Amino acid sequence: MPVRLHAVPTTAHVEFELLARVASQYYLQDRTQAEIADEFGLSRQKVQRLIRRAREQGIVEIHVHSVPVLHIELESRLRATFGLQDALVAASHPDEALCRRLVARAAADYLERHLADGNVVAVGLGRNTSMVAGSFNPPRPLNATFVSAMGGSPGFSASINPNEICSTFAARTGGCAQALYAPAFVEDAGLRDSLLSQLAVAQTLDVARQSTRAVVGIGTAGDDSILVHAGCLSRDQARALRTAGAVGEINGNYYDIQGRPIHSAVQNRLVGLTLAELQRIPLVIAAAAEAGKAAAILGALRSGAVRVLVTECRNAFEVLRLAGVTDLEEEASLLGGQRDCR
Repeated sequence: MPVRLHAVPTTAHVEFELLARVASQYYLQDRTQAEIADEFGLSRQKVQRLIRRAREQGIVEIHVHSVPVLHIELESRLRATFGLQDALVAASHPDEALCRRLVARAAADYLERHLADGNVVAVGLGRNTSMVAGSFNPPRPLNATFVSAMGGSPGFSASINPNEICSTFAARTGGCAQALYAPAFVEDAGLRDSLLSQLAVAQTLDVARQSTRAVVGIGTAGDDSILVHAGCLSRDQARALRTAGAVGEINGNYYDIQGRPIHSAVQNRLVGLTLAELQRIPLVIAAAAEAGKAAAILGALRSGAVRVLVTECRNAFEVLRLAGVTDLEEEASLLGGQRDCR
């Protein structure tokens, strides 16, 4: 938010000089009103009035640089089309790592604004969720609890494991982390039920179910997905899920393009919150930065488990197109033939 101070003609009244000096101290040198009052021998109330008058008389102009028009339009369309609490659209970029950082920063900013003392935050797995935690920087310590919404896997790198992501969030708030010491997927439903009956696992998932906030990623049903790479699912199982209509997953829960859960043996092996349980959390923030996730995002939005979507503009445009929004000519013209929309 840059601030420009206008020079005052030498013939101006001495009061204008005082206004300019006080405004310069406050806006450009970042001095407090108390410090300015001491330096000029004024009361704090007088300093407040001078700062206000400097703005009223045009000595100070404040400009807030907004995000590009395209992003605002896409955010409005996403909110209206899917009944979202909010949508944040970051710039696209050919560099996937940079794109992920931009999405993560937007999601982290949103969480910072909507997190309070005593909140419990359920946390999913993935690169996007991990980067949100790494970008998270609340302005003050918060007594918040971050709890794993899904088990882990030796095949997950440490950075994308829900337990590690919870620890990162907690370290950045001064809050606490509650880990789920269980695998994300087990061999069969019987073993899953036995595991869920264990006190430590049951208590952690109960805390997750009582969350007031959640941060999750949106995965695909492809052979190159995180869950396949981690060994939680085989490629044959991923293909079977796609044959059954799966287009994506949240927290290990697979769904079709309409957001309906895919009922399969894989689902019966999951140790974590279900889509129905995520739907009951008041504020679920889903971050998805990678290209080619439009179908997975669309299904996630239709599932009712997502309240706030954070993505980049090409995914946002494609999601709306897939949803049947046909009057996107203005947005399309803004996108043009470029590979990124910044």
